[in-house]
Amino acid sequence: MEVFITNEAINVINETASLQEDQVLFIQYETDGCGCVVSGVSQLVELKEQDITDRELLIETTPLPFRVAIEKRVEWIYDEKLIIDFSKNANMLQLKSPNQMINPRMSFMSWSKSTQNV
Repeated sequence: MEVFITNEAINVINETASLQEDQVLFIQYETDGCGCVVSGVSQLVELKEQDITDRELLIETTPLPFRVAIEKRVEWIYDEKLIIDFSKNANMLQLKSPNQMINPRMSFMSWSKSTQNV
């Protein structure tokens, strides 16, 4: 599995967060209130690498030095190639693959500069 982060998304992430070498972008898959595991919603959360456990998987990420992780239990839900992008029209981050739009309005929780969502 691999993740590509577009330049537009990088700009938004950098404006919102001050990612350090010990931090990871975690694609959290939220299923509360969705009724089914495949009906979950992906959101992006900034975490410290020390908070990543053996239940998570670090994914090959381009460009470096960005690093992305997901929960192993939901790896099967995602396509082999993922793209984190930014939509100017929606003013939101997006999670997509070459085959589908996974979340066209993905929130981003950053704890380094603020606790507000993008």
